Amino acid sequence: MGVCRVKALISAPLPHLWDFLIRPQNMHMWCPFIQQVTGIDRPLQAGDRVMQWRKDFFRHYCQVLLVEEVISYRSLRFRDLSPGGLKMDARATISVEEARDREATWIEEVISYSLGSSRAVQWLDCWLVNPVMQLVIGHKTNKAFRRLEALFGRPDKKGDMLE
Repeated sequence: MGVCRVKALISAPLPHLWDFLIRPQNMHMWCPFIQQVTGIDRPLQAGDRVMQWRKDFFRHYCQVLLVEEVISYRSLRFRDLSPGGLKMDARATISVEEARDREATWIEEVISYSLGSSRAVQWLDCWLVNPVMQLVIGHKTNKAFRRLEALFGRPDKKGDMLE
């Protein structure tokens, strides 16, 4: 099983960051590749299906995610229900943790997937696929985390974002 991890420190108290992340209507503001999320006008709950319009490189498509688990002020876990995501058993977990400085929060995205169980596939994943995916996913996730930091890092916008 392959795993890609990206972690960052965001200049926002955990409750403010969580309240922003849990609302699907905010996703397009911090995820650079998401154009629109439809179907849910409330905070995410386990069992929700999130339909998001994405633009990746040259593709523009709709992706459906199942919210598998929500642990308040701690983590969200999604499962990709697209044909490719189901085939690879792709899952994404977004976790938050209060930093020592209560005015900041650690955020981490972990994406897990499986290409198969044979030794050859696992070797290929370990030495080729995962390093490439870590670069690509790391680039996109770091971009999303930088956007979050920009949103919360501006003192004039902190109160306006959650209204």
